[in-house]
Amino acid sequence: MSAVVITGSTKGIGFGYAREFLKRGHNVCITGRHATEVAKAVETLNKEAPAGARAIGLACEVSDVAQMQALWNTTATAFGQVDIWVNNAGFARTGVSLLQHTADEIKSMVESNVIGTINGSQVAVRGMQAQGHGHLFNTLGGGSDGRVYPGMIGYSTTKRAIRYFTEALVKELGKGPVRAGMVSPGVNISEGMLREMKALPEAQRKKAMWAINVMGDYVETTTPWLVDQMLAAAGAGMQGKKIAWMSGGKIMGRFLMAGFKKRDLFARYDLSKAA
Repeated sequence: MSAVVITGSTKGIGFGYAREFLKRGHNVCITGRHATEVAKAVETLNKEAPAGARAIGLACEVSDVAQMQALWNTTATAFGQVDIWVNNAGFARTGVSLLQHTADEIKSMVESNVIGTINGSQVAVRGMQAQGHGHLFNTLGGGSDGRVYPGMIGYSTTKRAIRYFTEALVKELGKGPVRAGMVSPGVNISEGMLREMKALPEAQRKKAMWAINVMGDYVETTTPWLVDQMLAAAGAGMQGKKIAWMSGGKIMGRFLMAGFKKRDLFARYDLSKAA
């Protein structure tokens, strides 16, 4: 049984990770900015958890390194150690140009995606080196591989930074007892994405929905596989492992099949009618 920390996990893919780690018998500490949301998510997870596995939670801000240290301390006190740390918390504002970004949006993306990942990594690596073992995973996203996507100038810049940071960290860690890897979860339908879709003009929303129907998936589809891959990498002590839901071949296959196999991932959310 491992003890797992997942930042940004009261909803969306982070909550999906927590649910899947628990299903496999591992203890989990989840986080979010708001204490009420953390408490609600912990209650839901513990109702589903198998015997012997438990979820706890802590409200914290990832851009504050002191709060990240408190997250480590809380988890280590509750479970004795921290075996896996997943930096998942982030903020995205996509579908807009540079001049359409507000100063607050840019600040939130840099603080959550970049500073939060660096803070979480620093705290996790320090704690794991002290205990003699541990595996860290940082979350990639569109643009992290250097490709340029329209409407993602702010978000993709932060994700490119995270990739550089994690690859540099892997070299620093070398053959030591602490391992680091990267997770690219693909395009997952989340609350944040739905908010963004509703805010788009009709023509732009239709175009975005078409692309997501080709490339996207539900959280319950991706997270079982992603968690299995993280556990396998941690169990084998893999350094620098890149876990990607969408491979090049899979992406090509999705686009080739798009004309023959129609998908409507938004039907359950009534966004198709809104478009």
